[in-house]
Amino acid sequence: MWRSLLALIVVVLIILLIFKIVKKVFILIINSMIGIFALIGFNTLFHANITINFWSVIITAIGGIIGFIIVVGMHYLGWAF
Repeated sequence: MWRSLLALIVVVLIILLIFKIVKKVFILIINSMIGIFALIGFNTLFHANITINFWSVIITAIGGIIGFIIVVGMHYLGWAF
């Protein structure tokens, strides 16, 4: 009886842990997609002439909206892109 109850508690804790990890990964993926779409949209709508290359996409994909702001800021400061 105790073993089955302990096994049930362990399984529930493992499922909750997996759910938290998947939820964080899902939020990271959504943030990355929003950042990339913001970069492409900003470049298209405002004719900013930001070079969309490997590095600008990687910075935006990892940073999301913050990465998008970094890429745009670096472009207007003349440091890159």
